[in-house]
Amino acid sequence: MDTSFILKESTYKELKKHLYPGSNLEFAAIMFCHYGQGKAGFRLIVKDLILIPADKCNEQTSNYLSWAFSEYMTPEKIEQIDKEGLSVFTIHSHPNGYDRFSKTDDKNDKEMFHAINHWFDDGRPNGSAIMLPNGRIISRIVCNKEKFSPVQKVSVIGENIKIWQQYRKKDTIPSYGLRVSQTFGKGTFNLLRELKVGVVGCSGTGSIVVELLMRNCVGQLVLVDPDVVEEKNLNRIINAKKIDAEEKIYKVETLKKAILETGIDIQVDTYIKDTNNKEVIEALTDCDVIFGCVDSATGRYHLECIATAYFIPFFDIGVNLEADSKGGITHADVAAHYIHPESSSLIARGVYTIEQLTAEGWQKNDKDYYEKNRMAGYLEAVGEDQPAVISVNMQAACLGFNDFLARLHKFRLDDNSQFNIQRFQLVHGHYLNEKGEEESSPIFKKYLGMGEKSFLIQNLKRSKDNH
Repeated sequence: MDTSFILKESTYKELKKHLYPGSNLEFAAIMFCHYGQGKAGFRLIVKDLILIPADKCNEQTSNYLSWAFSEYMTPEKIEQIDKEGLSVFTIHSHPNGYDRFSKTDDKNDKEMFHAINHWFDDGRPNGSAIMLPNGRIISRIVCNKEKFSPVQKVSVIGENIKIWQQYRKKDTIPSYGLRVSQTFGKGTFNLLRELKVGVVGCSGTGSIVVELLMRNCVGQLVLVDPDVVEEKNLNRIINAKKIDAEEKIYKVETLKKAILETGIDIQVDTYIKDTNNKEVIEALTDCDVIFGCVDSATGRYHLECIATAYFIPFFDIGVNLEADSKGGITHADVAAHYIHPESSSLIARGVYTIEQLTAEGWQKNDKDYYEKNRMAGYLEAVGEDQPAVISVNMQAACLGFNDFLARLHKFRLDDNSQFNIQRFQLVHGHYLNEKGEEESSPIFKKYLGMGEKSFLIQNLKRSKDNH
């Protein structure tokens, strides 16, 4: 089972500053983590830190550290973290650059976690980590039998996306990956090969995002869409054919077939379900990144619930194309929004509203009530098709995808924080980028990083679509 260890960027910076204050001595901290269960693994999401000051250390050198763990883990503290369901991880620095756990680390961890693992009776994962001078973190779980299980990935999620793979494959770069490697370097190419990326909504914009991910050699894709290909989709779904529409092939299966036929080494998992389905939530929990290519407020809300609970970087891509019925275009706008644990939310940015969520809920669950109140002006109209052309979809998909690349491999002259919102107005020829508001919606802020403990996630999993 794969394990990921996740920190938001501000927590990581605080931790790095403490572990590497400028001296050549080891420093330590304790991390408390929420938990997220996926289909293929789980995520450990750092909630809080206790930084161990130098004057509380019994012994402190460049390759050894001793401190009183019991002083910080009092019975009251243990009771608190047990009640909150938090996992306990220790972390210390290796200023000498030693890039693995030492024999001393092994001995200390076995002794310490023999006690920690017996504090709790629910089998929650606890463990340890080290930080190297370059900031890279290596982590492991210390099991009940005092055995070690490596954490496969450690991620730092913020304006930039850092992901360290603990044991990278030493494959040679295939010929179809050489140009990608030449552009972004071998390190970024290898990272792309290790990523699992979710794409929710596999129609006009989503199919193009899938194409971009595939051609850039991303290793695993999770495709989510409940709908079949229709003839009206053929003008904009990449690789869709008329026979797909005639035989009512699901969009995700059409894209999967096209990917496999290229011969590019990519694993593809498909889900013909909605975004509040328990199986979909668990599949997306395993993802390193999520692209949302949906046009409903409900879909966006569900993805924000997942992204904020599990600290998953989330790229939302949208198109607004309005024709005037006389052969002209009044609006042709594309937008790409980036959501991370410390950014404002889509709902705070006005991308969708509570009123739209309410209207969509009634339209799905009670169409007669919805129609009656829509005609009376009490509910917004939902589900109306907009004009759609592939060139506009491509503009939107590329805007979001290149933002994703820029956050993995910093190539912009300006700071990535200035590109959380990007818009391009085709009619006016205007490109706009901005940071967005600092404050997120209280709907999401309250449950930020809580994983399985998030009420929003629990509510989604309880929905009638899961029964």
